[in-house]
Amino acid sequence: MQDPHQQPVWQYLLTTLIGVAGMAAMIWMELPPSQRMMVTLAVRERTYRALHAAARAAGRWGMGSELRAHRESAAASYGLAYRLSRWRDQV
Repeated sequence: MQDPHQQPVWQYLLTTLIGVAGMAAMIWMELPPSQRMMVTLAVRERTYRALHAAARAAGRWGMGSELRAHRESAAASYGLAYRLSRWRDQV
């Protein structure tokens, strides 16, 4: 039988997530503006690189599908590559 004082797993995870988010917000607010700018630029650069790699991989996957005469999957891969590259350019 389960202990009535023990909280469910989802409630424990939610409480932990809220605590970590609060701690991150406090740390962020304590950083000087120049440090915040550097962190923001670093995150944007990593996001750009990750999206670039994903778009490149999707494009190559589409080329491979096209060479294997799988038109539907090639079109889907090219569409994904296009959307990822557009998203990358907006970052």
